[in-house]
Amino acid sequence: MGYHVGQTLGYGGERVYGRLDVDYDSKGGKFDSHGDRISPDANQTDQQDTESLSVNGSLGIELTDSQRLDLAATYYKDEQDTDYGPDYGKGLGVLFGETPSLKAIDGANVKNEPYTTKTSVNLNYNNDDIAGSNLSVTGYYRDEKGRFYPSAKSAGSQAAEVWQANGLTDKATLKKLKNAAVFVTQSEADIEVMGLRAAMQTDSEIAGKKTLFSYGADFERENSEQTYYGQDLNTFLASNGLTAQTNGLTYNGGPDTTIDKWGAFVNADVDLTDKWHTSAGVRYQKLKSETDTFTPIYEQLLEEYFNSPAISGTSAAYGIDYQAGDVEKGSTDHDKTLFNLGTSYQLTPNDQIFANFSQGFTTADIQRALRDVRAGFVVNSDNVQPITTNNYEFGWQGKHGDTAARLSGFYNESDKVVRFTDSYTVEVVDTDERVYGVEGSLSHDISDKWQVGGSVAYTRGQYDKDGDWLELDAVRLTPLKGTAFAQYNFDEGSNIRLQALAIGGDDKAFKDQQQDPDSSALPVTGYMTLDVLGQVNMPVGRVDYGVYNLLNKDYLTVYHQTTFGDLNRLPASGTTYGLSYTVDY
Repeated sequence: MGYHVGQTLGYGGERVYGRLDVDYDSKGGKFDSHGDRISPDANQTDQQDTESLSVNGSLGIELTDSQRLDLAATYYKDEQDTDYGPDYGKGLGVLFGETPSLKAIDGANVKNEPYTTKTSVNLNYNNDDIAGSNLSVTGYYRDEKGRFYPSAKSAGSQAAEVWQANGLTDKATLKKLKNAAVFVTQSEADIEVMGLRAAMQTDSEIAGKKTLFSYGADFERENSEQTYYGQDLNTFLASNGLTAQTNGLTYNGGPDTTIDKWGAFVNADVDLTDKWHTSAGVRYQKLKSETDTFTPIYEQLLEEYFNSPAISGTSAAYGIDYQAGDVEKGSTDHDKTLFNLGTSYQLTPNDQIFANFSQGFTTADIQRALRDVRAGFVVNSDNVQPITTNNYEFGWQGKHGDTAARLSGFYNESDKVVRFTDSYTVEVVDTDERVYGVEGSLSHDISDKWQVGGSVAYTRGQYDKDGDWLELDAVRLTPLKGTAFAQYNFDEGSNIRLQALAIGGDDKAFKDQQQDPDSSALPVTGYMTLDVLGQVNMPVGRVDYGVYNLLNKDYLTVYHQTTFGDLNRLPASGTTYGLSYTVDY
């Protein structure tokens, strides 16, 4: 059981207007189609047994007839308080290859439970009468913090490399020593972003063609940091994974990172004819980053492992005196000029075709990507390179009578691949990637009462591996996806809607990436779910209701099928019911 209560207040005066939303949410546990409580997500955390508070406010002031000031602020916080933990099996057997039950186990005692906080402020000044142009200046700030669920982390693969490099080759001994390289950590992340952007828009004419010029500049700074807090291993073992208490040790989850982004742009929108519209622009983008000196987490874990009382005697016998190494502070500096071009043509009063080209320029999540490097890695512009993307889109959209439809295709190409390896470290591979697909949607009003519609999206992609194009997996791309709905509208605003979601099975990437030893690709099993949603107008207010996963389908989402290990193969919720009452006063 969970519940939600919210209140919205609005004010609209002659010169001042505003809005305030306050919402409180309490979520209970999730249960699968068999009625069993679903285990917590130990890898990325979930929101079972979580309470949240959300406050959103906005205030606008018309300073003059041409000047306006708008302020928006948000605050959000949630925190988990649960008595349930994952089932690691007898003697934590799941960590050593046993199949997990995926059931929630009562009796969890996590000292520092997961939480999320977010604060943001946005201030905009607009003046639509500056020498015939419109000026918009926006400043913004946001801060996001989060704590994840404690989870076991293995450094077995990294430890095996060190053992083998020092002459230990016996497989049975290696397996036993690898199994001892288990640690329990809890991650906390903090991201702070601030920025300023200014833009002008000017109406003009070029060769008699109506033209809108847009030009401006922007700046953004992002500071990010992530820390792992060690948990007492003996306590964790004694409780079979249910109790987590800090042991006072901390580990770097990558370097503290500052990323600055500067940009300047100019764009022109031109009405070539009454039916033909086109736009073109150019943008200069500059990316700079600075990273602090840090000790990679696996370096810290290996030093702790080889010097632990259980291992130190064996490591000394093989001449191993492991000392964690650092990655020195560094910086990167990249820039690029980017172009965009788009056009649309009104074939008939009801049909329009369009085509667009744009370029993107960014870096992978530097703080996350550097988490997994080894000591001695040099952070500079050559070793941390940006990703350039070319995006192409084309399509048609139209409305004929009671039928509306849209069909579009896209093709994207980039010069880098960001991916998870088989051990879920992140790497940026300097190789080409291409992604392409088609999307379509259709809706039709059968009558004043009945509406039907649906959509389909098909996406594929490949990356270059030693001259062969290998399929990208479902961690990167959504499998074939289809939706459909039928809605009946009663008199006076009430309605009922049946909707379906279908995901297609796909094992192409799994088969293809057998050629790639670092691959983490897994096959996807398709599924379909049905929901019923409705709204009933009451003498005062309205009632909304929903029945989700109507047929109590037993399935796993794409995320839980394809990421991390067996402990993450969590089933989706069975049939779930929702009921709400809303009144305006």
